[in-house]
Amino acid sequence: MGRVPTVDEWVARLSARDARAREEAQEALEEALGSGEAESRERTARALIQELGRPGTAAASPILFLLQRGWWPPQASLTASAVQAVLSMLPRMEAGSADLEHAALVLTLVCRVDASQLSALEGAFAHPHPSVRSAMARVVGRLGQDALPALPWVLALLDDEESVAISALESLGSLAVLAPDVAAPRLLEQVRRTDGVRLYLALVSLRGLLEELLLEERAVPSLVGLESALLRALDEPEPPIRQESVSLLGLLGPVSPVALAALRDRLRDESPFVAAGAAVALLGLGESSAEPLFLLKGQLGLASSPEVQEAALSALMSVDPARLRRAKGMLESVVGDTSGATRVTLDDLLASLD
Repeated sequence: MGRVPTVDEWVARLSARDARAREEAQEALEEALGSGEAESRERTARALIQELGRPGTAAASPILFLLQRGWWPPQASLTASAVQAVLSMLPRMEAGSADLEHAALVLTLVCRVDASQLSALEGAFAHPHPSVRSAMARVVGRLGQDALPALPWVLALLDDEESVAISALESLGSLAVLAPDVAAPRLLEQVRRTDGVRLYLALVSLRGLLEELLLEERAVPSLVGLESALLRALDEPEPPIRQESVSLLGLLGPVSPVALAALRDRLRDESPFVAAGAAVALLGLGESSAEPLFLLKGQLGLASSPEVQEAALSALMSVDPARLRRAKGMLESVVGDTSGATRVTLDDLLASLD
């Protein structure tokens, strides 16, 4: 048997021309990084981080992949050097690349075991490269409670260019329930003045926040002007935006006669998902008309396509059972005419209403 290569030799082979040599090195390093031997794990991680921070390294991609995949928990002695090495690489990465995502994941792992390293990232939130700012926003959104000191940095990125603002919105949505009084007004602002992907993400995040607060019986922040902003969004051409808008209107209660009328209009939306969402919203708001029940019953019937049935089921399953009491009779009347997965789902819904 030949001599087993050292860790440094394996790391050097990560940038070898021969594909087989690179593959063998990656397998060996992944095994060492995930081994149960503390000394072997730390020695491997240290060698990878040193190479990552070396100017001109050609092994950044495999190293970032290895670290985000197998370096858990990161050793406290290496967290600072890991942050510096990753930050030095970020400006060279393309937005949306796998390397950028892996870099963000490595920073997330480090900050989860050493929250003090979060402060080292502050300067990167103002980095001239949008890809760096976007990565920083994603890191913060994955850290939960420990990320709250960095929330102002994320909020500042909401006014950045599109790719960065989208990452910031996603992170704000992840952290919103931890700071609802801060997050809710900023999400409402996004609903008021954005469109497209940003509007959709703001609606999703705001709906998720309100659902969580209502479920936990926590106070909902004042959201003056939300109803009018949602009524505007109901005219957006993208069905997912209209669907989120009707769902949010259903959570507000009570709403104005104008909003009730707008929801009734959406019962005839070309998208079955929007129509079903409007029906469920009206039921949750105590709408006395039989029209929402009639629409849902028709969507669930055997004559409907699988997509239409899915729309009704998705809408019914997305809300608190307590808000669906008025639909119980309709569900009981239609369940006998269904079969397969639709029948199983309806049985489960009925059981939740008992």
